[in-house]
Amino acid sequence: MECSDIISEILKVGIHNYSFEHKLQLKTKKPTPRLISWYTKYAWLAGSENLGKLFCYYCLLFRGEKTWGSDGISVMKNFDRKASKHAISKTHLTSQEQFMLLGAIRIEHALSEGRRLAAIKHNENVGVNRRILKRLIHVVCFLGKQEIAFRGHNEDSSSINKGNYLELLDLLSREEQLLREHFMSNSVFKGTSSDIQNDLISSITSVLKTKISNELKKANFISIQADETTDVSCKSQMSIIFRYVVDNKIEERFIGFFDVSKDKSAFGLSEILLTEIKNWNIGDKLMCQTYDGAAVMAGQKNGVQAIIKQSYPKAMFIHCYAHQLNLVFLHGSKSIKSVKIFISDLTMFHAFFSRSPKRSQLLREKGFKLPQSCETRWNYHSRAAATITTHFIELKKAITCVTDEDDWDPITINMAYGLLHKLSNFKFVYLLCLFKKLFLYSDHVFLILQTKCTADVQYCVNQIKIFSDQLIAMRKEETISICCKSAMELNSELQYSEKNIIDLKILTYEILDSIIVQIEVRFKDFINLKFVEFTNNTSFKDYKNNFPMDKLMELKNHFPDIFNLERLQNELEIIYNSPDKYLTPKDLFNYLYKNNLLDVYQEIKKFQNCYN
Repeated sequence: MECSDIISEILKVGIHNYSFEHKLQLKTKKPTPRLISWYTKYAWLAGSENLGKLFCYYCLLFRGEKTWGSDGISVMKNFDRKASKHAISKTHLTSQEQFMLLGAIRIEHALSEGRRLAAIKHNENVGVNRRILKRLIHVVCFLGKQEIAFRGHNEDSSSINKGNYLELLDLLSREEQLLREHFMSNSVFKGTSSDIQNDLISSITSVLKTKISNELKKANFISIQADETTDVSCKSQMSIIFRYVVDNKIEERFIGFFDVSKDKSAFGLSEILLTEIKNWNIGDKLMCQTYDGAAVMAGQKNGVQAIIKQSYPKAMFIHCYAHQLNLVFLHGSKSIKSVKIFISDLTMFHAFFSRSPKRSQLLREKGFKLPQSCETRWNYHSRAAATITTHFIELKKAITCVTDEDDWDPITINMAYGLLHKLSNFKFVYLLCLFKKLFLYSDHVFLILQTKCTADVQYCVNQIKIFSDQLIAMRKEETISICCKSAMELNSELQYSEKNIIDLKILTYEILDSIIVQIEVRFKDFINLKFVEFTNNTSFKDYKNNFPMDKLMELKNHFPDIFNLERLQNELEIIYNSPDKYLTPKDLFNYLYKNNLLDVYQEIKKFQNCYN
């Protein structure tokens, strides 16, 4: 047990919380900082440098006289008289006796050999039970990590598949005698019941929450990420993640799923987030927030991010690279009914062909396949739109084969007619062409944000501006004409009446406006992150001759109370004047860490902890 100040640790933890072995270690570790003559004169005397006080080590360990044991002596006047008086007191002598007997043969053991043997047997049983419990915990952790179900449909002894939890324990018991003997002999506690499984899960959850709580206390800055999802029971949920740096390592901790099926409004979602921020006590450290593409999440005036910012102004809304742009824009545009229907229709094509080998073979014969449907795969919709437009004729022929031939079941034929109708629907084919064009832009910007987000903020800002300008430039009748022409090239049977064109113009402008607003809201704070380029190693040579004072002032404006700007500037100038430190942010941090230089570059460490 190592500690820089044992006395402070004992007072903080409490001697009653130490194990017998730790108490034995304390017997030989009495701290004696300075005042050597007094420690020689009074063998029981100990000192705490942190507290600046002297203590009776015996009374400290065994709860003797409060003045000498827990309060400590800080006034040295008449110390010899006080110490001599204490040394003969009853409480001191009692504590001294307990100290001397610590580690000696216990009275009950000396009196009863039977008790001694019983204690040995008990300790052996405890050791065995702990090893058994350890195996059960490992199984629970393994199943949780692999996201595998615990229970089986039939867990009777005669069942050939009792569920993953029981089957995994059975597998381990075949190779481990201790576990096998436990299951064969123990009729009281086997650890296999559903109640025990739930208790183990709850206990592990409690331990993990304690670990996360301790990490959050150590972290200087914290960001929060929330995403909407739907579970297998079709219940709407919101997942919450905390991201922070602790012990020089970036951590992402999953906090939990929260049921939002009753209230998915911005107010309802923000109430859950605010409650969790309060429960985990991270409000003062909250620097960043990020959410997925739901409009209610990212709305500028009444969205979740705006509500959170009212309570925590420092919590900038930052686009997360894990939130794919075209998914963000699609989900954000789902409030437009036609877009919602289009997204659903887009996924139906893959669903139709993937669920039957016979149908899949039809596409293979045509020389292509549809991309696998996955709501979380960032470029699924763009690849699906591109594939359908590229192979429009072949896809239509494959579906027509199903509707025209007799060897297909009625349900399949009915579904095929539905898809064929979509390929002949003027609005669906138009949106196919429109979104293909939009996805070309968004995919390009997304790749840039993934690779250059922290390396060159200004470049990313420029690309976002170009993207926004491209969308604004599309708000003209020429866009509708081009998309209508492309749609008719795909399906020559399509006809666009004047009313159709007017309706499509309104819809197109509505879609473009929705995406433009989302870009503005999502990247509003990102544009103010130019100071992140402090650690852009490709600019170090330029910064050496011309320090980026404008970025330093920008940092001061956003976070006036967090950084020591004078020290940060000096640390950065040293870095800029040292070519051997022209490293990427990650490599620079590792260099400082490995060479024990983090105390030298305290503000750079703080800066990177904040924006890693």
